[in-house]
Amino acid sequence: MASSTSSPHTTNSKQKIRIALSIDFDAISGWLGTSQHPDNNMADHSSGYFSGYVGVPRLLKVFSRLGISNKVTWCIPGHSIETFPAQAKAIAESGAEIALHGYAHEGSTQMTAKQERDVLVKTMGLVKELTGKQPRGYRAPLYQIQERTVKLLQEFDFLWDSSLAHLDSSPYFLPKDVEKLETIEFSPDKEAKDWMKPSKDFMRLEKSGLVEIPCNWYME
Repeated sequence: MASSTSSPHTTNSKQKIRIALSIDFDAISGWLGTSQHPDNNMADHSSGYFSGYVGVPRLLKVFSRLGISNKVTWCIPGHSIETFPAQAKAIAESGAEIALHGYAHEGSTQMTAKQERDVLVKTMGLVKELTGKQPRGYRAPLYQIQERTVKLLQEFDFLWDSSLAHLDSSPYFLPKDVEKLETIEFSPDKEAKDWMKPSKDFMRLEKSGLVEIPCNWYME
């Protein structure tokens, strides 16, 4: 998920900046899942079709011209794979890595635990059918990931996730056993001392082998 390029701000030609380059091919799915709203209309959906009809071919040409096609990671919802099969095939044939990104760009909080598992299994099958390889990367739609999602990724032997931002842009290992953060239930019947306690130090929990490659809205 990384490529490198010379920095334009240095006179040392040997010095390089390493970047992780990834594309979310949401297309129409973005309007079906996390961006679903009664006011969504044909113009919104049109921008999703543009992504498939124009955006993907255009980006593939750019990456080919730069010689980095096989250094890019595409995070593709299952809906995009099945709605734009020719574009998905072209991405796979470019040598790029393909990571999971939900089916209909549904956020974890929109689903039950069983639904989330079913979506993961379905999309794993779609990517394996497309590439011949088991997918090893995951990015949660709209970064809506839960503790149970992390456990699912570990269960299915994923190597990396890209949905969180604990350490800004520095990769880190996710905990092996992630507990849900306790929220405060304010009530006139409670004493303030009942909620005044620190949270667990996330980075000190026992580590798993699942690498987090930070990504979030403010990085986009």
